[in-house]
Amino acid sequence: MNEDRATEVAWRRGERGATYVGTVSRGADTIRLSGRDSVLGIEVLLSIPVDEIASVGVTESSGDAGEGEPVVVLDLPASEPIHLRPIGVAPLHVHSLARALSAVIPAPAVLAQGG
Repeated sequence: MNEDRATEVAWRRGERGATYVGTVSRGADTIRLSGRDSVLGIEVLLSIPVDEIASVGVTESSGDAGEGEPVVVLDLPASEPIHLRPIGVAPLHVHSLARALSAVIPAPAVLAQGG
């Protein structure tokens, strides 16, 4: 995923939040999620500064839809994690999406003891 290209995903906050179908894209300093709740018809746009993301990983979904499928998880220490499932691609694409999103997350500072 490059900065200008969006990937189609289903995403939600937490394990059992409302699911939105839309896209995820990344910029130099943000990850942007857009989507629509098919039940209520609500359109949502969420922009997450990359410095607010602790980590990006892959785990199995435990929500109602897509249970047991691999999903990308954005760990947000100040909020519920965000779960993303790519739409219309092979299951291995989940790992590619996780790597692409991880690429914009700043590396943690390393503290070293002086000698």
